Amino acid sequence: MAKPKRGYETIQYQPPTPQVFGNALPTDLPAASTAGPSSFNVDRPKHRPKLADRLAVYEDDNPRCQQIICVLGIIFPPLWVIGACIYIRTPTTKILTREVGFRNFLLACIFMMAVAAWMVYHALQARTATALSP
Repeated sequence: MAKPKRGYETIQYQPPTPQVFGNALPTDLPAASTAGPSSFNVDRPKHRPKLADRLAVYEDDNPRCQQIICVLGIIFPPLWVIGACIYIRTPTTKILTREVGFRNFLLACIFMMAVAAWMVYHALQARTATALSP
């Protein structure tokens, strides 16, 4: 069975004209005043930095090295001291790296205090041992 062919008229496309949308302004609407500055301002606020400046904060901010040092410091604690030195040298714009580096700094401080306490303990123990010996 063959489909019957329908005859379509070819009509030239005509875009809608202003009569369709209405080019006459309604009389019951108030007219907008053009005097004075507009109360709606689309400019960005003055206190907010530009997008490029906000994105530059995260540029090349990879805390992976500090994370590895933090984890490896569990096995070999002097690595925390190296991480603390890196933290001190990291610019303040590298927020993520400084965050992880601060952990290394705290762990290095705790490690140094523990080593100092251990050394004081052994110094006192040696002093009491020499005082008690005949």
